[in-house]
Amino acid sequence: MAKADQINLKPHFKKDTDRLPCDGEVGDLFVFSPLDEGERDPSKQGLASLWFCTKSAGPDGLNAIWARVQFDGITTCAVRPPLPPQNHPDLKLG
Repeated sequence: MAKADQINLKPHFKKDTDRLPCDGEVGDLFVFSPLDEGERDPSKQGLASLWFCTKSAGPDGLNAIWARVQFDGITTCAVRPPLPPQNHPDLKLG
């Protein structure tokens, strides 16, 4: 059990759907797994992915737009997490 507060997003498994929702709202987070619930993940680093809704579904029948959150590092509880990369461009006013 984690000792700090955390958000627990339940994944939507393959048996639930093999697509992201059409009716997302801006800011929604969606955890997607191509595995069935309870199925052991055979991959080396995990197949689950996190998606962020960048554009809501429209009343005109247009579907929501989702962007995958790309992670820049992985770790386990046995290893100290790496520091975030410091190679982003400097922010400028305007």
